[in-house]
Amino acid sequence: MKIKFFTLILTLFIFSCHGQVIKCKTTGFAFRSKDETTDLWSKWSEFEAVEILLTIDGDNNRIKIFSKQEQVYDIIKTYESVIDDDGDKTSKWLCINEDGLKCFIRLVKLNSQEGRNQIYVDFDDLMFAYNIYRLD
Repeated sequence: MKIKFFTLILTLFIFSCHGQVIKCKTTGFAFRSKDETTDLWSKWSEFEAVEILLTIDGDNNRIKIFSKQEQVYDIIKTYESVIDDDGDKTSKWLCINEDGLKCFIRLVKLNSQEGRNQIYVDFDDLMFAYNIYRLD
């Protein structure tokens, strides 16, 4: 009896340790860029309506954004999640894209607006953001 129980617990532990693919849909897109001469960031653009699929694949350390030009980011490092004073939770990854450029990707779960989340892709000279919701 103890062996069956141990086997059951071990099996549940193994399955719970496996990552999962998180699927999201976007509802909006905005961006801002850095001026090369002044080194200052522009204001965020207005959000434009856009509906595309986005996946976060923990097993393969990969984030994909299925826009017209598919964006693939390999995760190099995962940082601890942080909760700010407003209760917003930010998960952050250091990534590299297909062109070999490093960037940070941040998933922000907005506490003040239940169910609304955003994902940011931050390069040295360009940032873009998507409003997203989880499909699963």
